Amino acid sequence: MKHNRKIIYLVGFIFSLSIALMSYINSSFISSFVSEKLVGTIYTLGSIVSVLALLIIPQIFRKEGGFKFLLWVIFLDSLSILLLAFSQNAWSAVILFVLGFTLNILIYFALDELLKIFSKDYAIGKIRGSYLALCSLAWIAATLLLGTVLGGFSFRTIYLVSFAAMLLFFAISYIYLKDIADPKYDQTNTKRYVGEFFRNRKLFRAYGISFLLQFFYCLMVIYTPIYLSLHLGFSWKEIGIIFAIMLLPFSLIPFHLGRYSDKVGERKILMFGFTVASLATLSIFLIQRHEVWIWAALLFITRIGAASIEVMSDAYFFKHIKPENEEFVGVYRSASPVAYIIGPLLASFLFIFLPSFNYLYLILGAFMLFGIYLASTIRKSDI
Repeated sequence: MKHNRKIIYLVGFIFSLSIALMSYINSSFISSFVSEKLVGTIYTLGSIVSVLALLIIPQIFRKEGGFKFLLWVIFLDSLSILLLAFSQNAWSAVILFVLGFTLNILIYFALDELLKIFSKDYAIGKIRGSYLALCSLAWIAATLLLGTVLGGFSFRTIYLVSFAAMLLFFAISYIYLKDIADPKYDQTNTKRYVGEFFRNRKLFRAYGISFLLQFFYCLMVIYTPIYLSLHLGFSWKEIGIIFAIMLLPFSLIPFHLGRYSDKVGERKILMFGFTVASLATLSIFLIQRHEVWIWAALLFITRIGAASIEVMSDAYFFKHIKPENEEFVGVYRSASPVAYIIGPLLASFLFIFLPSFNYLYLILGAFMLFGIYLASTIRKSDI
């Protein structure tokens, strides 16, 4: 069991490296085919398709089993990346981007379920923390690669590097995960299990916490590079340094907090995380200086809060489901695409009324304050 868990840690790292490399260029690549104003709409389209896929995919997952399902989605995702690298027109680029966006979500879903099979209830926080820390380390590595080795290469080259990483992901999964024994999954229809999920107070609370975090990520990922480059005049090399430092908490915090939460629960750590993320985001509204170290430090602090929330949110959720509840994992993970549907639409609406771009951080910071209340509703004994 421990061996299989380490393999999932490894493939999670490789998959995250592939996704991270593409995430920094996707919007720029798509904007070479369509207007920049439509890029957010395309992300929204991908998110809508992802939500629909997460609602129907558990039936296929149960039928095929975790191992076969994982191999199929890796294969299809790899193919979409390869074809995207050679796209010549807007239609093919948009369709392949949406397909890849959706398949990425499904791979996360599959890895979540497989990791749950090899997790012990008393150590879920430690296991999830270790997994998230390694995946986050891949994002830091991708940022450094783009800022040094790959930064001067074409979009096509970066996509091909991501494709190569996906092939490695497929090979390791095929060789080392073939003996996974699936639990007896629940047989239930979509309407029923979605209803059961949101009627369960603990699962509904976990979803709310995850949605707030994903909403935070959505606005930060889409609009912070724009703010730093177009409004404050940072170069992309400077932004790469800022983002590499910003991501450090994700490799430093999850493992230790995960182990701690197995003993004391998630309530206090979640409240701490939301407080830090909220106050640091509110501070962005006040800072308009062109100083790399100031922005690196400020965004680093926001991610201390976000990393704390992320590992505690996952630990809290997975402590309250069983391995056979794979349909609940799909609902929980839909928080990310739902946030990417609502986030860009809401931001586009707000920009009509906001006097300047930085007011977006004032609203986002205030929005995250609600997470403190949500976390406080967890019972102290709910470990």
